Amino acid sequence: MLLEPVGRLLREIVGDAGPDALEAHVLLLHHAYLFWAADQRIYQISEPMLRRAVGDKRVTTAVPQPAQYLQLPELRVWGSPHDASPPEPLDGLFVHRTDAAGSIAVLAIFGMRPDRPGFSAVGLDGRADPDDPSATEIEVAATREDGSAAFGPRLAGGTAAGLFSVANAGELLLLTGRLLALLDSG
Repeated sequence: MLLEPVGRLLREIVGDAGPDALEAHVLLLHHAYLFWAADQRIYQISEPMLRRAVGDKRVTTAVPQPAQYLQLPELRVWGSPHDASPPEPLDGLFVHRTDAAGSIAVLAIFGMRPDRPGFSAVGLDGRADPDDPSATEIEVAATREDGSAAFGPRLAGGTAAGLFSVANAGELLLLTGRLLALLDSG
């Protein structure tokens, strides 16, 4: 971010939008660069694979490439990128390795909405794990405040439509870890 060409690019993209917008764009630029440098590997996640990941208990943070994009089936997973925002479809997940052992970095890309330009992006680092974290692990809780099951639909009619929802950052990590486990198993 301190390199002059990066700073210039960020000024062109963000302008004077404020520190939150700057942070989001830096995160997107970082993930996009790593994705580009790793030959832009996209894994198309099929609906059966998504259903298997939702029901599976295996989780991994092992990534097949240094950076990749997990493209989800269109309009099947929904979530609210920010507490006050309406639900949006989750298009996919940029995933790359981090320096912390057992941890990954994820940038979730949510769909476009008519009330604003562009898309929403939510970034997080860590791991989702059913065990208690050790001193060297970063763990984000994937439990829902209301006690409902992870990935259960939160949209009206979502069950009948075969939809899934991510309710928090932990569920994003958990879904990513489960999808990576299925990629790892072939």
